[in-house]
Amino acid sequence: MGKLFFSGIVIMVAIGCGGGEVKISQKPPVAIRTALIQQADFPVTLSLGGTMRGDRQASLPARMQTTVMKVLVRHGEAVKKDQLLLELDRGSAQSQYRQAEAVFLNAEKRLRKMKALFASGAISEATMDETTMTYDVAEANFGNARQTVEIKASFTGVVTDLYVRPGDEVFPGTPLIEIADVTALRLILDVPTAEVGLLSLGQMVRVRSPLNSEQELIGTVYSMADAASKITRSFEVECRFESPTTAFPAGTYVTADIEINNIVSALVVPNDAILFRSGRSIMYVIDADTALLKEVEVLSSHEGQSAIAGSVLVDQKVVILGQKMLTPGARVQEIGL
Repeated sequence: MGKLFFSGIVIMVAIGCGGGEVKISQKPPVAIRTALIQQADFPVTLSLGGTMRGDRQASLPARMQTTVMKVLVRHGEAVKKDQLLLELDRGSAQSQYRQAEAVFLNAEKRLRKMKALFASGAISEATMDETTMTYDVAEANFGNARQTVEIKASFTGVVTDLYVRPGDEVFPGTPLIEIADVTALRLILDVPTAEVGLLSLGQMVRVRSPLNSEQELIGTVYSMADAASKITRSFEVECRFESPTTAFPAGTYVTADIEINNIVSALVVPNDAILFRSGRSIMYVIDADTALLKEVEVLSSHEGQSAIAGSVLVDQKVVILGQKMLTPGARVQEIGL
């Protein structure tokens, strides 16, 4: 008698009350969401992080050991050139303020007296010149002493950092306050040796505000170091932004995207469509109600999208949600938002 073999087919027999009915089992479709593959010019960018700085930026340190008496400004406050920012203790042990003040006041008083005597012919011109010179020296010394206890803005700008509070003891070299001229902004980037060759002067630089991702600032690559730093082995690149806004305060850490190339008529998909498996980039496209696995090459990624190359077409549907549950050839059902 011959033998009958069944290979690779599983038949389930469902026997109901009314008789026998044979049904072939099928998995339910996988719920997915899709997006269309677009075609557009796509920028190739290099992303690097750095801190925004003012066009001019100055950190003002203490010149002696003393105590902070008054802080007259706040972080982020606009200040004018020569505006008083902080006051330190005038009477501290290392301060020469009181002595210089006394010498200056005596010299000023003597100068007024000598001017009157010289006008009446009571003293010689040589005596008058000596008195004037003594006053000038006393005035200069007093000015220097005042600069050690009265911390003033060296230019018009904005307070970007405030390091002390009233009552703090400070030492020579201790940073007290930092101000920046924000009529223009600079961004200093440390670029690895392997990537510096991708950059050139004038390339567009785009940064987004960490406070509001919808706000961006456009600048250019302004200067590039001729040699790598001996410490970091990277190249210092300065980017410049001529029209800053309050969304980008000096001192803010940002990520800069520098456009180094442009892919014409690229195939563009959302980043969510791409899966990375065993060193391969894959995604699922939809044919009728079936998921087809496609291997692709990611050419560039930017702002949540990627330019790709592969055997896919414009306006094909690509799976952006539910793809981790798929296998090649699986049935799918698209769901709404």
